[in-house]
Amino acid sequence: MTQQIKWGYAVNQWKAGFTSFARLEEIERALKVTAACGFSAVELNAGSGRWDPIGRPENIDINFGSPEHFRLKLRDWGITRVVSTFFDSTLMSFEELHFGLSSTQPADHARIVAQAKIHATMLAQLGGELLVVRPFPSFWKEGALNAERMAAAAECWNQVGAMAAALGLKTVLHIDALSALRTADEIEQLLALCDAATVGLAFDTAELTIAGHDVVALYRRFHLRVLHFHFKDALAIDTLGEYQLPNAERALIAAGGEREIPRWFGEMGTGLVDFPALLAAMGELGYAGWIIVESDKGPEPIATGMMLNSWYKQNVLDRHVR
Repeated sequence: MTQQIKWGYAVNQWKAGFTSFARLEEIERALKVTAACGFSAVELNAGSGRWDPIGRPENIDINFGSPEHFRLKLRDWGITRVVSTFFDSTLMSFEELHFGLSSTQPADHARIVAQAKIHATMLAQLGGELLVVRPFPSFWKEGALNAERMAAAAECWNQVGAMAAALGLKTVLHIDALSALRTADEIEQLLALCDAATVGLAFDTAELTIAGHDVVALYRRFHLRVLHFHFKDALAIDTLGEYQLPNAERALIAAGGEREIPRWFGEMGTGLVDFPALLAAMGELGYAGWIIVESDKGPEPIATGMMLNSWYKQNVLDRHVR
């Protein structure tokens, strides 16, 4: 099992974006800290705007000259692999001129595929393996799914999967705590409609726990389709069903909802996810692939959360993969 699991870290916690300006020197410092914590592989985040130095191919060209020169610079900083890119079509894009696209709307499909191709092409040039996508908008925007919208979404991600496969990539569906897709049976329905050769699941331990799932049992049910993991802990479960609140990203995740939960996400080993049990199941079922650790909305300074995750991996989890 040791030879089959590979570890990396996501860059999303460094908060590039128009609300949290990220300069190039901040990106360099963040990636050096990542390497210092023992992670030499990363997952990028598909961004928008010139203030995200590594979020789009044109920004890579401006700041580094080319994807190949970016790879060389990453090596100088101690990062030897770009594994994956997270792409959320529901977010506003300044370059593609939209306020968010939905996979359940067939009229949006061509634009989603075209935008995904921009990031997939860059990922392939960087030697990556997995395009991680958000398959549905939040429940408060989309409402409960029906067969028609489920089929439309599957068709969208099958198109993205075929596009990415032509570039040598797999596409994986990342279901989050606010997603319109809520139940294990809905996951099964979606996967049955998606091409197993090109589309799989990205399994986020914290997001699924907050949504009320037992991640070990869920992994056992869908392990044949799980191609990627995000590891972070969950500090609470949405027991009040507040994913339905208007603007739940702010009302629930940021503000804590009715219970005023101060933090939903935590460093590994501090919350509700039984990581040793999950790793045992992964070993038993022969998982071979990447685990990307995340520090989603952690405490300041951000490096503290990364160091705590590194400590937990080295002193707890590594014992379970030997």
